[in-house]
Amino acid sequence: MSDLPPMGASSGPPPPPHSRKVPSLAWRCFVSFLRIGLLLLIMLAWFQRSLIYHPAKSQSLKAGGAQLPQAVVDVTVKSHDGLTLNGWIALSGQKKSALPVDTKKLLSQGHPLVIVFSGNAGNRANRTHLLYTFGVLGADAMIFDYRGYGDNPGKPSEANFLRDARVIWNHATKELHVPARRIVLYGESLGAGSAVQLAGDLCREGIEPGGLVVQSSFNSLVDAGRHHFPILPVGLVLIDRFESERHIACVKCPILQLHGSRDQIVPLRLGQKLFEAAPAKSSGGIAKQQLILPNADHNDVYGVDRPLVVDALKKFLKTVSTPTAR
Repeated sequence: MSDLPPMGASSGPPPPPHSRKVPSLAWRCFVSFLRIGLLLLIMLAWFQRSLIYHPAKSQSLKAGGAQLPQAVVDVTVKSHDGLTLNGWIALSGQKKSALPVDTKKLLSQGHPLVIVFSGNAGNRANRTHLLYTFGVLGADAMIFDYRGYGDNPGKPSEANFLRDARVIWNHATKELHVPARRIVLYGESLGAGSAVQLAGDLCREGIEPGGLVVQSSFNSLVDAGRHHFPILPVGLVLIDRFESERHIACVKCPILQLHGSRDQIVPLRLGQKLFEAAPAKSSGGIAKQQLILPNADHNDVYGVDRPLVVDALKKFLKTVSTPTAR
């Protein structure tokens, strides 16, 4: 009997069954991390406006219901795309009992008019403390809810906010006949994104507002997003960016910044970057001013440090109401 293998048979052992390399634990963890990161990125891109804007809706917000001692009247404007946007005007020195009043006549009496651009949450009914403060300081105040906020239709976005801000400015100057030099733009937190860009655009066009106040705001929403989501490439996916740092460099009117030293939502370092980007002086030679509030967080500026805030605003408004200061 031959020990030779049959014709065509292999002389070696049979090949092992086909097998795949088992991924290492480190590789599997890395892939899982990438998947989680990608999922978070997709969620951030898809839901980013839900993370940015927190409107409080209301069926109606009539001026008669405003909890303020001064007279408050309703005001409306038409947006570029045909929406009716509602707001209030609070008139300094006029008691609520004096209603109805001639709004245009009262606005022509020489008081500063503060146009308020509020933060990302609530509606104008949550800003009565601002309107009250300006009234005490002898300034009229106008505030509109953003589209999608309060009793206003539409959906919030940076592009629409900026267009609406210009419509509001035009209403104040062209319909209500308030001179630009008597108007102070006041931006609270996210609202400073609209106020700063509006001020920058106006100054680039040779139209100088009376002043700009920036409260508790950032240099850009991208940097604010990176602070809250440090592991995500926020700059790649963020649509609404509010690049105030770029626009404030063009502002030629007097500037006042208010920022809490304990702000946990918009850290002081982001406010500092915005302040550093602003021109050192206005076209009239007024130095930019910064008030760092020692006790304030983000939402209690008018609570814990109210006396400091009121004093700073009082002095700042004098630069608007006193022509020689300009």
